[in-house]
Amino acid sequence: MKKLKLNLLALLVIIGVGMSSCSSDDDPSGSQEPETFIRFSVDGVDFAYEDNIATVESNNITINGQNGLSEDDDYSFMSIWFPLGFTTGTYDFSGDFFQEGDYKLNAEINSLDVDDWATSGSVNITSIGSEFIRGTFTATVPSDDGGTITIENGEFKAYTID
Repeated sequence: MKKLKLNLLALLVIIGVGMSSCSSDDDPSGSQEPETFIRFSVDGVDFAYEDNIATVESNNITINGQNGLSEDDDYSFMSIWFPLGFTTGTYDFSGDFFQEGDYKLNAEINSLDVDDWATSGSVNITSIGSEFIRGTFTATVPSDDGGTITIENGEFKAYTID
């Protein structure tokens, strides 16, 4: 009886260790994608807002991310706007805040002296699921010094509004 208990205990330990090392989400690189994010680069500098992306609906839908506080030198903020009832596809950004029904991008990046709406660029909404919206984007945004910055390699994953 004692040997049976020891064998049973050993079997349970082996099963426990085996189960804890298995996962359906295994990633060979060892990293996992955050649940939500907005990522992009400007002149080779990467920006990433992860896990705290807000999806808001009013007269439109916005996906928002930020790092830091607005008074910080390294503060940055990104907001991507969609009209209600949007679908998958590629859409050009409009720089007109007051034009209802347009796709828009607003960026504030203190380190680059940027706080404006994209004057050109586009968003490609690649999927709209029951939980998440995913897509990619590029944009050109005016800077405070009269120039522009180019946002490249943009991608997002945000919660879907019910």
